[in-house]
Amino acid sequence: MIYMNLLFWLNLALLLVHELDAVRRQEWRMFVFLNRLDDERAHQLFALLHVPLLILIFWFLSRPHQPVYIWFQLVVDLFLIIHLGLHLLFRSHPANTFGNAFSMRLITGMALLGVIHAGLLLTGVAILRTEFIP
Repeated sequence: MIYMNLLFWLNLALLLVHELDAVRRQEWRMFVFLNRLDDERAHQLFALLHVPLLILIFWFLSRPHQPVYIWFQLVVDLFLIIHLGLHLLFRSHPANTFGNAFSMRLITGMALLGVIHAGLLLTGVAILRTEFIP
């Protein structure tokens, strides 16, 4: 299970690096409501909106021995897969500056690790369930 956690933590770390990249690349310019604000206000709101998300992540990470932890990991894995799809869908958006190799490797890598982690996690959950069936 430690390797599964390390894989998941690696993906969370990559997500945080992506968010740093998103600030540098002014990702808020792609969001419907934020792109109507001036850059300074949009940047502040974009940054502050991450506070509740990070609190939620830290809360779930503090419950590794509860069933909700597995669900949290699966939701994050699914989000990272969908996240790649959204970046591909909006790759021609005029404000999209994520087309560089570094950004795309982060985004694609997170989705790939999400697929691998979710597959291993679901396989492991299925194995654990069958072990306890009389």
